[in-house]
Amino acid sequence: MGGRERREQRAQMEEVRCSALPLPTSHYSAYLEYEFLFTGSYQIYQAKQYIKEHLKPSILDEEEFEFQVQLSAHHSDLIRVCFQSRHSNAKSYQTTIQFNDQEEKPVKGWYCTGKSDIMSKLSIRMGISMVAPPLAAGELNRPLVGESERIISDICMRCHRIPYLMCCVSIDEIDSLAPKRKDDTSDGNVAKLSVLLSVIEGIKDVPNLMIFCATNRLHMMDDAFLRRMSGKFFVGRPSSHARRIILSGMKPWHMPPHLLDSLTTATTNFSGSALRALRRLITIHCVDAAHINPQYQLDYRTMLQVADIIARQHRIFLGAGTLSAILLRAIKDNYQESEARFNDLPNQPNSVYTGKILINLDAAHISIEALHTDPLTHECTKIVDQHDLFDSETNLQGLLQRLTIYGKLRNVQLLQLIDLNLLSTESAYDEKQKFETLKERLDECAAYRRSMIVYDLDSLVGINRSEGNASTGRTTNLSLINHNIYTHIKDRFQNAHVESGSISENNDTIDTDEKWSVIVIREPFLLRQFYDDIKFTRPENEIQEEEAELRLVNERNKCVQCNDFYTEKDNRMGVCIHHDGFVYDNHCQKLTKWTRRAAIEQLLKEDAEVNQPRAHVIQTPEEKERLERRKQRYKFICCDQTLQIGGMAAGCKKGKHSLPHTTHIEWENACDENTDYRAKLSSLLQSRTR
Repeated sequence: MGGRERREQRAQMEEVRCSALPLPTSHYSAYLEYEFLFTGSYQIYQAKQYIKEHLKPSILDEEEFEFQVQLSAHHSDLIRVCFQSRHSNAKSYQTTIQFNDQEEKPVKGWYCTGKSDIMSKLSIRMGISMVAPPLAAGELNRPLVGESERIISDICMRCHRIPYLMCCVSIDEIDSLAPKRKDDTSDGNVAKLSVLLSVIEGIKDVPNLMIFCATNRLHMMDDAFLRRMSGKFFVGRPSSHARRIILSGMKPWHMPPHLLDSLTTATTNFSGSALRALRRLITIHCVDAAHINPQYQLDYRTMLQVADIIARQHRIFLGAGTLSAILLRAIKDNYQESEARFNDLPNQPNSVYTGKILINLDAAHISIEALHTDPLTHECTKIVDQHDLFDSETNLQGLLQRLTIYGKLRNVQLLQLIDLNLLSTESAYDEKQKFETLKERLDECAAYRRSMIVYDLDSLVGINRSEGNASTGRTTNLSLINHNIYTHIKDRFQNAHVESGSISENNDTIDTDEKWSVIVIREPFLLRQFYDDIKFTRPENEIQEEEAELRLVNERNKCVQCNDFYTEKDNRMGVCIHHDGFVYDNHCQKLTKWTRRAAIEQLLKEDAEVNQPRAHVIQTPEEKERLERRKQRYKFICCDQTLQIGGMAAGCKKGKHSLPHTTHIEWENACDENTDYRAKLSSLLQSRTR
C-alpha cells in the first residue's frame, strides 16, 4: 500500500494520534511574545480535511502517521495547533483551542470575530453555493485597465452555469470597491462600480446570485449600491450585559467573580475581538503568576492595567486616554471602584427619562431630565433630577467614570465622546472636516439601539471674549466662535429620547431604543445660551433663584453717592458721578469738618434767615457781598470744589452706584475715614498756623 493510500485510510478511520508537547511559559510582561500565539481564527469546519492533508510519518513508527498538537501542562482543555495559511504557503498561524470532549459540541474556545466571519459562515449555514472563495475588495483591484471589471463580471457570470442553485459571492471591505461617486472620483472606480451594479438588478442581472458584503464605513459608500442591497444588518459592539456574559466565560481562578462588574465597566466600547484578546491576556497573566504563587488572585489594579494594554492596542480611547487609565488614576492604595457612590438611572414610578443630561461644571451638579405623568390626571410634566458632583469631577475626564457607570446601568452598547481630542485625532481642523467627523460619529451612534454620546461644548464651540474701554468704563463682550457646530449639536441634543418600558421584567434585557445625549459645560455664558435655546427644564430652586435675581435686577435703588435712582442692569462703570470726600469750612480757623448733608442743611437755614421779611432793615451792598461769600465757604476735601445748594454740580469721581440698601450714614463714615483726605486736611491746618 502506498503512502498516500495509507494516509487516506488512516484519515478515514479517524485514528489520528497527537504527540504532546509542553506549552512555553513566560512572565506577564512578555505578552508581546505570546501575541503571535493567538493570531487568527481556526477554521473548525475545515479542521478534519486539513488534518487529512497534513498527516506526516511518525518519527517513532514508520508505519504510523501523525498530526502534532501541543497540550497545556496546567489545563487539560487547551491545545495549540500550527496550521498553514490558505492564501500563502510561506505563512503559517498558531492558535489555541478550548474543548470539552464530554459535551455534544466539544469545541468551546472558537469564537466568531465579527462581521467578516459571520459573512463567510452564513453561506454554509444557508446551504448556498459559493462561486468563489471569500474575497477582499482589494483583490479585485488590478493594475491593468479593464482587468478588475473582467474579473468581477466573470465571477458573477459563473452563476449561469448552475441556474438551479442559489449562488453567492462574499466580498469584505466593500467600501473600497463601491465608493461614493463624486466629481473627483477616478474613472477606474466608476467603471468597477458600474459593472457591479449591472449584475445587481441591472442590465446583466443574475437572478440566482446573492452578494454578501461587509464594511466599516457605510457613509462612504455609493447610494445606488446601498439601495440595491435588500438587507442591511448592523454588527455593533456588545452591550454591558453582553460583555458581562462574554467575560464570565473565564475560569473563576482567573477572574474573581467580585471583579466581574468592575471589568464590565472598564471594557466600555470594547469590540468582540478586543474582549477575546483581553480574556487571553488575563489567562496568560494568571497562568504565569500561578507558577510563582499558586495562591495568586487577580486584583482590581492589575485588572485595569491589563485592560489598558488591550485598549491601547485596539485604540479604544475616550478623550485623551483609555477608560482603564482614567479608573487607575481614580483609585488610591487599596481603594476599589464603588458604583454605589454614584446615583443610578433606574426608571422612576410614573416617570421616564427623556435621554437629556446636562452637566454644569461651574455649579458642580448634574441635571437629568425626565417626563412625569400624573397617575390621576394623566398630565405630563417635565422634571429634573439633580445631583451634586464629587470634588474629583472637575473636568470631562473626571466625569467619565460616572458616565460609564450610567451607560452600564442602562445597558448602553456605545459610549461616544466628542471633544477637541477627537477632532485632533481625526486631523479635523477646517469646518468641513469637523462636520464629516461629527456626522460619522453621530451616524455610528444612530446605528445602535442604545447609545450615549457626550459633548464637551466648551472645547467644540468656544467663547470669544473681548474687553475694551468705553465712555462708561471697561466693558466685556462674549460671543460664540463656532456657530454652525453649536447649532448642529443643539439640534442633535434635542433628538435624544428614551422609550418607556425599556427594561424587561427580568431586568436582563433592554428591548427598546435609548438615545442618550450628555452636554458638559463650564462657561456660564454658554450655559445660559444653551438653556435658553433648547428650553431645558430647570429645577424649582433654580427657577426661584433666577426670579429673585431678576426682581433684584429690575428693582429701583437709590444711590447714596449721587442721590440718583438706578436699576442693577444699568449700573455700569462711569454712570455715577460723585464726591468721595467730606466737606470742610474754609472760613473757619480750625477747618471744621462737615458732612455734605449737614452742610447743605446749614446753608439752607442761613438762607432762610436772610430772606425773612424785615421792613426796618435794609442790607447794604457790602453785607450782600459778605453773605454771598459766606455761602461759598464749604469745600470738598477731595477736589476743593465749592459745595452748591442747587443745580447739577458734577462730582470729581466716576464709578458705579452704591450697593443696594447702603445708608447715608455708612457712606458718610466711609468718606470721613479716608486716610488720604484726613492727611490733606492736616496739611491745610498746618499751613494756616504758620
